[in-house]
Amino acid sequence: MTAFALVIAQQSVHLYRMDRAGAEPVAIAHAHDDPVAWVASHLPARAECSLVSDIMDEAYIRNVLPPIWLAGTRQQLLQRRLTQQLRDNPYRAAVVEPSGSWRPPTRVSLIGMGQSERIAQWLGALTAHRIRVKGLWPLSALIALSVNHKAPRRAPAVADSDSGSKPQLPVTSRPVLALVATQAGLRQVLVRGKTPLFSRLALSVGEGSLSADFVLAEARRTIQYLISQEWISSAEQPVATQMWLPSEDEQALEAVGSDPALDLQFIEPVVDAYAHLLPRLKSAPAHLQFLPDESRTQWRAAQVARTAKITGITALVVALLWSADLMWLSWGKRNLAEDQLIRAAVINRQANQEVLRAKGDLTEAGLAVATVQAWEQTIAAQPDLLAGLQHLAAALMNSPGVAVQKINWELPRLQVQVAGAPPAPAEPFACPVVVDAAAAAAAAAAPPAEPVKPSLALLSLNAELPRALTQRQALALQEGLLTSLNSNGWSAFLLKSTVTLDPVQVQAGTLGEVGARTLELCLQKAPA
Repeated sequence: MTAFALVIAQQSVHLYRMDRAGAEPVAIAHAHDDPVAWVASHLPARAECSLVSDIMDEAYIRNVLPPIWLAGTRQQLLQRRLTQQLRDNPYRAAVVEPSGSWRPPTRVSLIGMGQSERIAQWLGALTAHRIRVKGLWPLSALIALSVNHKAPRRAPAVADSDSGSKPQLPVTSRPVLALVATQAGLRQVLVRGKTPLFSRLALSVGEGSLSADFVLAEARRTIQYLISQEWISSAEQPVATQMWLPSEDEQALEAVGSDPALDLQFIEPVVDAYAHLLPRLKSAPAHLQFLPDESRTQWRAAQVARTAKITGITALVVALLWSADLMWLSWGKRNLAEDQLIRAAVINRQANQEVLRAKGDLTEAGLAVATVQAWEQTIAAQPDLLAGLQHLAAALMNSPGVAVQKINWELPRLQVQVAGAPPAPAEPFACPVVVDAAAAAAAAAAPPAEPVKPSLALLSLNAELPRALTQRQALALQEGLLTSLNSNGWSAFLLKSTVTLDPVQVQAGTLGEVGARTLELCLQKAPA
């Protein structure tokens, strides 16, 4: 959006186009031009425009406030003073002079801008053409931003010892009188810090070059008025002065520096003062904006709408980027899934080929079936091993003093079944049982019993009993462990007893030596 600046001078109006490079003059409107027609012919609709006033009819009233620490209370008092002093002026503002210390400021300048009817006429022409007016600033506010407080001060002339000259104040705390030659005349502004306290426009400047006598006379007159109205004190003399004048007048104005009332810091050659000062609008203070709030409603609404539009576009761009990222991830996962499907089809085809080749070789087919059965039996037997360990742990808790040294596990041998052949008889898989001769003869004479189902898993363990036990105590502890293991469908078989009870074997030992108390057990559980 194109930005413009409209300078309302004393007798004319100057239009400038604003860009990053600076301000470029566009057109000049004179007193006989119609504002509405002139704005329609030189400004595009819906453009942005800032108003700057460079007129003579400006009121600067010095006022003193009580020391107020709260900024809100001070602002309320300033508004009441503005209403009392500048009741009929709609374009007014209050400027607080910086105190320069920790104390609250007490001196203010009440500023009222003249020619309110003329300003309202140009403001109405801009509003009728749908120009967005950002605000109205005095030219003194832009000049105050251009003052260089770090400029080296010229050494003053050496005064006599009896002249009574007072010491100079620091450059940063001194007031500065800025003189700027504009298209309307010689503008003189008193600045403290970046705050304009007083401004005066001399209309005697013609279109030709400025004379040193005229500039010196106007500066002296302004300084005398500022001292009489207590804008500056006698201790602040000579007054620091900075000038922006046309380049052809620089040599002629060097004589101004020898005046004892002025401390001329520099003279900068400027051909077009408006083009030099208007870029300062970017940092113009808000409290020196003279348009009432209701006059800027359209501008504020446009600003809010533009901000909302930018925010919406930004959110849309972010959503599009987020969606693009998600689509990219989805596309990658889809390609990965397609690759997996292709690999699965290849593996399935290879498996089919292996099966077709195995159909002619029964050994390979039987080996494949046996492998599957081995996996099935191994998976089925694992819970029995875990259950056997849990059962063994519970029995050991009921038999204190028994220490398990080693536990071995066994699974039945896998039965390879060849397709088309009868199933092979299952090999016996159970705990070895120690049987004496009488029991073996009785079992041989008895009728044949039903075949016993092989166990799913076996647990063989070696345990040690406390050596301090007697044989009777060790036998009692061993019988209690067997009783605990022979429960809940589990069968425990004693492979080696800690006390041998076989009447055939000879009982022997050595007095004075404690033998080892060990025993071997086997735990099994047949399938249901």
